[in-house]
Formats: sequence, C-alpha cells, structure tokens
Amino acid sequence: MTVTVKHKYVQAFTLVETVAALIVSGAVFIGVFSIFAILNDKFEAELVRGELVAYCNYALDDVAQSIRLADEIIFRSYNNNDMIITYVNDIPQHTYALSEEEGILKNGIPIHEEVQNNDDNAGPGIAKHKLFYLPKKKNGFIKYMLDEWKIYQLSENNDNTIYTTGNPLVLESSFVIELNTKLVMGWDEEDPIKKLDFKRIAFSAGAYINRM
Repeated sequence: MTVTVKHKYVQAFTLVETVAALIVSGAVFIGVFSIFAILNDKFEAELVRGELVAYCNYALDDVAQSIRLADEIIFRSYNNNDMIITYVNDIPQHTYALSEEEGILKNGIPIHEEVQNNDDNAGPGIAKHKLFYLPKKKNGFIKYMLDEWKIYQLSENNDNTIYTTGNPLVLESSFVIELNTKLVMGWDEEDPIKKLDFKRIAFSAGAYINRM
C-alpha cells in the first residue's frame, strides 16, 4: 500500500516585507498626525485671535464712548503707559489704564470683570458682557499680549489725514486710542505669529465747546 503525502504551503509575509510594511504604515501615520496637529494649532490660533479681537474692540469702543460723552479729558501716566480720566461737569466719570497682568482697567477694575448692578441694587450685580481676558495658560504658554497702549490728541498726530485743514479746535477735541497687541501662541513673547493693531478716533463735543 502506497501512502501519498500532499504538502501544504502556507503563504505569509517575509520578515523583510513585514518590516517594510510597518515602515510605510508608520510614515503614513506620522504624516496624517502632523497634518491634524497643524490644523489643530491653526484652529486654536483662530479661536484665540477671535477672543483677542473681541476683547480689544470692546475695550476701545468703551473708551471712545466715554470720551464722546466727556467735556474734559485729563492725561496721566500709569506703569509707563497712558492713562486718562474723563470728566462731565467737573465730576470724574471713568478712568482707563493698561495693566500687563489684568488688561485694560476701567475705574481700577479689569474691564472684562465689569458688572452691572441689579435693578433693586440689593444683589452683587451681574456681568455686563461675556468678555474674556486669558492671555496665558497655567503651564506658562502665552496666547497673546497687550503690547502698547496710547491715547493722545489728534493734533499731536503729525501723520493724520482726517482733519488736515480743519479747525484746530476740532483736532484738540479729537482723541486717538491705539492698542498694539501680539498673538504669540507659544512660550516666547518675542516671537509672535501675528501682530494686531487696534485704533479708534473719538471726538468730544463737550471738550470742543469748552475750548471755544
């Protein structure tokens, strides 16, 4: 009796093919991961930029509104930056200054923490707006910085093209508010990814009348 043995062949990857497949898969994975990381960083940067823009626009609009309603604006210095005090009928109304730690201060309080009293004046008050000022993370990561803050009469701006031939009293009664900021998104404040500048020009009718 003759026994016939059939040989079975098992197909499989060789060691070289397996290693090559792992290398290619790893390279693809790293590439995809890098793309997602870049997109995530850009998305986060845009969110932070929106937060910074909303904060700065609100702050400058608030300052400009106070100047328009005032009949006298007094300049002071606060931590090597400009500070102004607005008056109506010789009564101080609002004080604005810049603090590196707390942002724009209004009457000594960070403007994003400003509250509005309840109607009955019995409660502690509620927030006037949903405004955030979070320039740094807990690990020291810097999101943005308020770099420079200037407030000056339009007549002091040698490059103005708005009231070049206008009445000098108009120039003296118009005020420029500038806020220069840096979107950092890193640990080095000297290496920002973008600089954002904000500017307002506010005319004070009360100051104009008082100068006549």
